[in-house]
This record gives sequence, structure tokens and C-alpha cells, in this order.
Amino acid sequence: MQANIKRFIRLLPLAACAALLYISPKSSAMDAVWLEETLFLGESVPLRVNGIPLEEQAAKAFGDEPGEVECWWMSMDGRKNLEELGRQRPRNGTDYHISAVLHKESGGDTWRDLIYHIDVKSGSIRVLAEGPCVQTGSVLLELEGRGLCLYAEALPDPDPQGGVTGLTAEFSGLPFGSYTITAVGQEEQELCSLGISEESDMVDPELSSHTVRFTLGGSTSVAFGGSFRLGAGQ
Repeated sequence: MQANIKRFIRLLPLAACAALLYISPKSSAMDAVWLEETLFLGESVPLRVNGIPLEEQAAKAFGDEPGEVECWWMSMDGRKNLEELGRQRPRNGTDYHISAVLHKESGGDTWRDLIYHIDVKSGSIRVLAEGPCVQTGSVLLELEGRGLCLYAEALPDPDPQGGVTGLTAEFSGLPFGSYTITAVGQEEQELCSLGISEESDMVDPELSSHTVRFTLGGSTSVAFGGSFRLGAGQ
């Protein structure tokens, strides 16, 4: 027990040094400027917030004091330039720590920390199958796109008034992009896109859900329980 305690005490300075990687020499996390953006899963971190480049956001943190601003991303691997931050593709909510220094015209430096919080939305596709397939009790569905191949079993969706209105399944945790959904054993296919605005071709995190409807005959395919995933490319 005493040996474990001594080992823990020896590791404390190393843990403290690792934490300090995220804090500039002359500022603290309490003083950090917070920036936020929301991405669709599969997008890279934008180097603009509300249309303003990160370098300019950093300059705003120093007020009107004249001088040259230098900033960089503090990663787990150490100091890196912002271009490398722009190549990150987070899979969930992440805080990125940016350090900035103002080289004042009057001499000396002033430091600021920016914490850039990224929220990540993933997509979901709900499938509703109607028609004679309802009598068979289930339909196997295949989704392909963005390097993924997923399968899910569409099962009866009870009507609150009694009976069954159709078979439903859902594919979730999807990156933005275009997908093909096929009813296995039948010729029916549907195409749909997640996160892509038809007006601008831009990725929009608000377009994170889609509903696809099939009218199917009876299915002869073997049903799988639940769903599973093949491949993980984006």
C-alpha cells in the first residue's frame, strides 16, 4: 500500500505538467474566451466561428490594444498550428484549447486562452414499410453509403388504436452524406441525404433526420435481430 501511495505522489508532477499544456504561461482557464460551433458528424473543425477566422477571434480577445497576434492549437501531442486543427473530425462533443499571444507594439507580450467547443450532431434515418410485408412480421433493410453497410430489421409498429400500421426500423449515428436503403429480397430502393442542403449544397447540422417510406410485398428474406454495422469509413 505504501509503495502505491509513493508511486502516486511521484506521478502528480507529471499530471500537473500535462494539464499545463492547455494553459498559456500568463493566463488561466478561468479567464479563457469560449467559442462554440455545431458540426454534423463527418465534418472537419471549421477555422471560423460565426464567419470570423479564429485568428481574428483571438485578436478580439485582446481588445483594441495594437500589436501582432500569434495563436496555435494545444493538442495532446503539444503545440500545433491551426491548419492541423482544421483537419480534425470529432466524433462527439470536444473542447479544443487555443493559446494566443499579443506581441504589443509598446513592448512585452499578453496571453489569452480560447476554448473552442464543438458540438457534434449525428444523423438518423427512420424507415417505414407498408403493404403486404406487414403480414410477414418483419423485413430486412440494408443501408449503404459513406463507407458504411448497415442492416436493421423492420418490425411491427403498433397502432395506438389497435392493429399494426406498418413495419419500422431506424439507422442512427450516421455522418452527413447520401445513402441507399434497400429492402433485402425485393427490388425496392430509396435514396436519401442527411445534412446536405439542396439549396446551397452546404452541410447543415439541422438536417439530421430523414424518414423513408416503402410499399412492399411480402418478404422472403431471413430477418436479423436488431441491427449491425459493417465497415466504419467516412
